[in-house]
Amino acid sequence: MGSATNRNPARRLDDASSLAGLPEFRPRLTVVLVFLTLMVAVVGWRIARDTGARRVDVLAREAIGLFDAVPSKAAATTPPDAAEAEKRFRALAGVPIGFPRDDVDFVPVEVRRETFANRPAVSLRFRYAGEGYLLVVSARDRLLGTPSVAAFPEGSFVSGERDGRSFVLWEREGASCIVVSEVDVTQAFDLVRRLFT
Repeated sequence: MGSATNRNPARRLDDASSLAGLPEFRPRLTVVLVFLTLMVAVVGWRIARDTGARRVDVLAREAIGLFDAVPSKAAATTPPDAAEAEKRFRALAGVPIGFPRDDVDFVPVEVRRETFANRPAVSLRFRYAGEGYLLVVSARDRLLGTPSVAAFPEGSFVSGERDGRSFVLWEREGASCIVVSEVDVTQAFDLVRRLFT
């Protein structure tokens, strides 16, 4: 009378395999494979998460550098009205974005081309209720490399503070946008929600 399973690889019996023709169940091997699969998944998730955080950090630092840069001398002479600034901004950016024309607190200062994340972008330096802000917009395919991949889901915002400046980063209508200011991050986030979304 033979045993139901035969663990000797040299002498395999017909009853050592399942009805489906699969080798016998080996719990130790299954546990090891499950553990390795989970470990690879966790490491991959952490790498992907850290890569996104670093990208946002680099974008925020570069936008803060643009915010701290001195405006051009042409901006000090005559600031454009909101309609003129919007028209020039749309022409340079190629992205449909509207500025508040009836809000007396919104004062555009300067619209100009920038290089942001080694890609072409357009910036709007403006004042709102006396506080200085910088809006930088780049078409998503130019900034992130592929038009179909978003850094984060539509309607999501990433906000934070770096070097005493607050920033709000979001994507909409085929563009990546960031606003930088010296005001509190909650105030900057509220301004973005009211004016640009």
